[in-house]
Amino acid sequence: MEKLELLAAALSLGAAVCYLAAGALFLGRPDKGAAAAALGWCFNLGIFIKNIVLNGYAPFASMYQVLSVLSLCFVPICLFLTRKRQADRWLWPYFCFPAALPLIGTLFMDKELKWALVPALQSAWFVPHVLSYMLSYSLAAVAFALTAVSAVRREGEQRLRYEHAAYRILRTAFPFMTAGLCFGALWADQVWGNFWQWDVKEIWSLITALCYLCYFHFRRVPGGRRAANIWSVLGFASLIVTFLCVNLLPGVEESFHLYA
Repeated sequence: MEKLELLAAALSLGAAVCYLAAGALFLGRPDKGAAAAALGWCFNLGIFIKNIVLNGYAPFASMYQVLSVLSLCFVPICLFLTRKRQADRWLWPYFCFPAALPLIGTLFMDKELKWALVPALQSAWFVPHVLSYMLSYSLAAVAFALTAVSAVRREGEQRLRYEHAAYRILRTAFPFMTAGLCFGALWADQVWGNFWQWDVKEIWSLITALCYLCYFHFRRVPGGRRAANIWSVLGFASLIVTFLCVNLLPGVEESFHLYA
């Protein structure tokens, strides 16, 4: 088991370093950046495959597994977006840098490499629910980074470029977020006999979706750009609470999502 833990740590560290190097290289040497991103993704994929082989199920159960899957989403999504719209190739650093962060987080976690799949997770809705959210969360992280950069730039074409890119990315993210919410409701009905339990994690996931809906609303209101950016930041903040901090909130011991 110690050898497997060392392998997991080596793969995580290697992938994180490659993603960070790719982000830096894309700023000056895009060809070298593409090679580094591909190598990092292969290391990342190795973690995913190792977890499947070791556990015998889709490795979306523990936080360690989910963070590894989250990192795995960034490169394929950016590849899809830039192939569809060549002018968006400048976005590569904003996908590579965030891809490294979840893997860095796993280095400081108790990996518990073999994780027992609790009965509530043994459902056909398990994979689509988690995967939909991981895709939306990765896109939301990139949109937040773009919004943060736009906030420190002066008014002009560059600032609008970042804001428009964040808007396009969130338009892609929101359907996945909505799908994750719906899959979760169907899963809850199957496991707990009710589509909605007013569970703390459910409430925060709803708050996150509502914040992004407010963002889209203000994007279409004349003069609403500043308010839209604020709602985008609030949406990402509530996403972080939903994903990482909800288990620290009061009353979590009564949560149906305590295992998550």
